[in-house]
Amino acid sequence: MKTPSEANWTEIQETISTEFLKAGLDLEPLELKRLSWLHKLLLSRNAELDLTRVSDPRSMVVKHYVDSAMAASLIELNGVMMDLGSGAGFPGLPMAIMRPDWRLLLAEPRAKRLRFIEEAVELLGLENVEVYPHKVSEAFGGRVGAMVARDFGSCAAIIALAAKILPPGGRLHLMKGPAVDRELSQAAKLPEWAEFGDVSDRGYSLGPGWPKRRLISMKKGGRPTSLPKAGARMAKEIASPMNPRYKEWLRLLDGRGAKKAGQALLSGRKSAPETLAAHPGRVLGLLAVRARDYAHLDLPKGIEIFHLRSEIFPALDVFGTGPPLLLIEAPAPPPWDPKAAFDGIRLLVPFQDPANVGTVIRTAAAMGAEVVLLKEAANPFHPKALRASGPAVFQAGLLSGPSLADLQPADGFYALSPDGADIHDFTPPSPLHLVMGLEGKGVEDSWPLENRLSIPMRPGVESLNASAAAAVALALVTRSRSPKVEAKESPKKRLKAATKKEGAGIT
Repeated sequence: MKTPSEANWTEIQETISTEFLKAGLDLEPLELKRLSWLHKLLLSRNAELDLTRVSDPRSMVVKHYVDSAMAASLIELNGVMMDLGSGAGFPGLPMAIMRPDWRLLLAEPRAKRLRFIEEAVELLGLENVEVYPHKVSEAFGGRVGAMVARDFGSCAAIIALAAKILPPGGRLHLMKGPAVDRELSQAAKLPEWAEFGDVSDRGYSLGPGWPKRRLISMKKGGRPTSLPKAGARMAKEIASPMNPRYKEWLRLLDGRGAKKAGQALLSGRKSAPETLAAHPGRVLGLLAVRARDYAHLDLPKGIEIFHLRSEIFPALDVFGTGPPLLLIEAPAPPPWDPKAAFDGIRLLVPFQDPANVGTVIRTAAAMGAEVVLLKEAANPFHPKALRASGPAVFQAGLLSGPSLADLQPADGFYALSPDGADIHDFTPPSPLHLVMGLEGKGVEDSWPLENRLSIPMRPGVESLNASAAAAVALALVTRSRSPKVEAKESPKKRLKAATKKEGAGIT
């Protein structure tokens, strides 16, 4: 095969790269090179060998290469994969390019198309591909662990054949259009349907303006499963760590990245459903590996869903809580106006440890206080802060304030400091602004002694953790501001009454 002209070669590569990016896939250099050679070969041989009815070069890229690559990103390796009725090598050839760790058997009996496949395998150096030059029947003597079929025939015909070929535990993957439900209903009437279980239905997109696709997967001998629901929610597939969206999400793992993007990633098996339930409008997207990761969640309409390959998901799941992760809004807290009318308690926090910031936010939200984040404070949407605060980050009335050094003491302003007056003897004013110091350093020396409060500790204990000190102080001043309980009530009765009134709990 002759080397294509420089202009034509550049155009081919640009078309492939552009269409893959639109679908959310970023190609490695070798992947792009091999797909470009395959495309050049297909264009040059199509008229002679009648390989595909798709004649527009851009449509070829999307309907053959992108479609095959997207399906490959959803399929887990399970032994040798047979491409049933491969035709001109789709989806097998692109899958072999995208997943060189797979072993693929391309089954195609027609001589012209078989000739093209063999030429492509040799040209591209695909050592992970073998060819089965016959029609596949129940007499097939080989052994495969999985089968994939792309619009090869009806679901019923493919399932009936796969039941005779696949071993127990083997997997069948059907690449179909969005209107596959009628075919599945017919297939479910077959006796062979009972041999399959663990049926999943994953929708994927080929890019803006292209028809949606669905990948129906099932396991021979798996647990019995009902038919997939019609109109399954479509997910966007992220297969490569070079994907632009994936790179953006990686930058959210740093407080500066979250601040710049105005977005953050929230993890946690409890935090995710709690946030979806309490603040659905704050959720922009959901990141998972497969549909069953979020099947139990009530997702708001319009939320974007992304499926990531299992090997690239952990880099975003920094705490190892597992899927799903939520992509949430991370708005900058509005500026604090000290002169604005206010009747309550505010914590002024300069903590630089994100975990301390998150813990303080959670505590303040639980006790009805607001939080002013001073300039020194870590970003409340840093992953460590969100890990501690959870959905409380949207409940604590966050505000942004000046630096601790620029904070001017005024009426109702008190700082927590080891050399201050005993906080147990303190009668809090209204409003109250409780100023916290930096971890280890405390408040500025210029802070007036008469406006300092301390938490008495037993000898031998140097200090409390910053967020723990804030929690203790907040609990004490909140209790002092609350109506006193009559002395005749027992501690047990008071606890019961408080629990009933405030909804108190231990977490």
